[in-house]
Amino acid sequence: MRAAFIERLGPPEYVRYGELESPRSGPTDVMVDVIATTVNPVDTFVRSGAFRTPIECPLVISRDLVGVVADSRAPGFSPGDLVWSNSLGHNGRQGAAAERAVVAADRLYHLPAAVPSIEAVSVVHPAGTAYLALFTHGGFRVGETVLVGSAPRAMSGAPW
Repeated sequence: MRAAFIERLGPPEYVRYGELESPRSGPTDVMVDVIATTVNPVDTFVRSGAFRTPIECPLVISRDLVGVVADSRAPGFSPGDLVWSNSLGHNGRQGAAAERAVVAADRLYHLPAAVPSIEAVSVVHPAGTAYLALFTHGGFRVGETVLVGSAPRAMSGAPW
């Protein structure tokens, strides 16, 4: 399986791309064929060693993915399901920058077919962060107003 990975913590030059053994899933895991992944600031913190978290090298990098279920013994997921996750690549979990990833079923979510994979993977991590900041930690409630000082322009119609 091809993947982007590190063999030790350090600068971006330590990221390698090549063949690794395919991951193996357990009874509560889902094997996902990765369609799209991202690199976000947490990935750079983990790779550099600035964010202390248990890792096993070689470590496949990247937290976020959108993919298709390849195999699952976990309830609620069947081959062919479109899914997303944003909690890989740290705390002992391998990442998403590979052809296949193993995701614990409790960290995997169904993605509606109408949602484009590239757009979904680009917003799942920031959206999760925003939700935690606003609702879990900020205590905001429905009907309240929040000022967003800046935001990227809408992705639909954006040139790639």
